[in-house]
Amino acid sequence: MTYDLSTPPRKARALARDRAALTLLATVTADMPLHLAEEGACGYDPELHTGPDLFTEEPVEERAAREQVAREVCAECPVWASCLFYALDARPETGVWAGLTAEEIADIAGGCDASASSPEVA
Repeated sequence: MTYDLSTPPRKARALARDRAALTLLATVTADMPLHLAEEGACGYDPELHTGPDLFTEEPVEERAAREQVAREVCAECPVWASCLFYALDARPETGVWAGLTAEEIADIAGGCDASASSPEVA
């Protein structure tokens, strides 16, 4: 069996791709407002994106339906890209951010440091 040593391993290529994507996203969102609360579509119904408080049990079916509606709201949001960059950097533990659950954001960001890919300020 022979190995092609000129091609980086799959994990290294994926990490390089993720870093490149985050750098592009940081560049695209650089001039966007950072105050998402004022311009984000989620501001009209925050509980839709966060779910009930910690003391309220949410049935699985209700959570799935709520998250689907939140994803639809996010799809039309004017600050979607900025929200995605923020979520990849902050790695929230709960909620729907830029149409993704906290678990999905963790999967995307896994092993990739979003803050390291931010453009340098001269």
